[in-house]
Amino acid sequence: MESFLFIGFGIKMSGKRKKKINISINPEMPQPEMNDTEVRQDDPERLSCHVLCESLLSYGSGFNNFQGIFNCSVVLLVLTHVHMSLENFIRYGLLFDPVKIISVFLKDPYKWPAVYLIAASVLFALPAVFIERYLRKVNRWYREGTPRPVRGTSRMQDPSVHQSRRNERGQSKQIMYPMNLKVKDLYYFLLAPTLCYQLNFPRQKNCRQGYIIRRFIEMIFLFHLMLGLIQQWIVPNIHKSMKPINEIESTLLTEYILKLAVPSHFIWLIFFYWYFHSCLNCLAELLRFGDRQFYLDWWNADSVLQFWSRWNIPAHKWLDRHVYRPLLHHGYDKWQARMTVFLLSACFYEYLIAIPLKMFRFWMFFAMAAQVPLACLMKRLFGGNFGNIFMWISLVLGPPLMMLLYFHDYYIQHHRKDSSWRLFFF
Repeated sequence: MESFLFIGFGIKMSGKRKKKINISINPEMPQPEMNDTEVRQDDPERLSCHVLCESLLSYGSGFNNFQGIFNCSVVLLVLTHVHMSLENFIRYGLLFDPVKIISVFLKDPYKWPAVYLIAASVLFALPAVFIERYLRKVNRWYREGTPRPVRGTSRMQDPSVHQSRRNERGQSKQIMYPMNLKVKDLYYFLLAPTLCYQLNFPRQKNCRQGYIIRRFIEMIFLFHLMLGLIQQWIVPNIHKSMKPINEIESTLLTEYILKLAVPSHFIWLIFFYWYFHSCLNCLAELLRFGDRQFYLDWWNADSVLQFWSRWNIPAHKWLDRHVYRPLLHHGYDKWQARMTVFLLSACFYEYLIAIPLKMFRFWMFFAMAAQVPLACLMKRLFGGNFGNIFMWISLVLGPPLMMLLYFHDYYIQHHRKDSSWRLFFF
């Protein structure tokens, strides 16, 4: 009996072994896989699901992927401005009329000071070329940067000889003084998108027609877009604020500024792209002008002072070459030279506003001068990202405030004579 049970148990075990072997050998049957999630019931460490970590929005978590939040902010921003546009359209209707703008310019063609200034610059530039050509023997020692020849020594060799030798050797053609004293070179400098003259500008080999067409289409579209925003948003808000400043409550004045902030900032951004990218690149492509660095990444500036040195590179190069470096050469330190350059640029922007309005109020000058101590204070206290935020706040809220101040003074000077419409500090 015992032997029978033993034999039966052996047969059963052998059958189990064979079955197990068949399971492991047969490739068609699904094989059980051990996952990391399968844990043993008797191992408490493997059953734990909590580890030491920070929340994702905490500073110490190291998490920096906020693309979804950025997309949500963009969606909310778009919806907010669509709502503002619909509200403006429902209240005022469609106010965009490009024919009206053209009729305003054609109504009195004798009050175009910009055209007169351009014509005068062309007329005064021609005598300058002829005077320089007449005095080239006197100015040659200074223009070439070589020592003036002493009396009794050999005469200075004509630069055109060196020019012809270089051309015979097959090298690139380089203009030297006084070979640049030509009307063609003068008008190339006047038309080129630069304020700094040099003998040899970087030039491209050919002119890309497709690039010019794209920039020209951008110029036409963005120009009409700016006119539409001015007629649709700026003009109605300005008409609502046609009251004496001393009679407007502070909350209502703040509302006017905030209503003007969004459209004025849009117009400023569009104008930047229209002028510094579309217009200057189109002109540079027509003239095959090679230096296309008209602006830097001013949107990443960590202070207002850094913004002013990045957003207008042609003016910055001129101030650096003709004001900043000569001041350093005459013994002034860097801080004094920078302050002089900044105040000179503030006077220039005030001049640009004062000429078409025919009045000096120095609001722009005071605003730019006040940015210097504020920028230094923000950089010392915060700097970095907070400085960039302060820069954007000044760009968004500064233009509507200047717009209201200049419009208030212009209106009471040219249209209203009531005593309640008084000038600020004047």
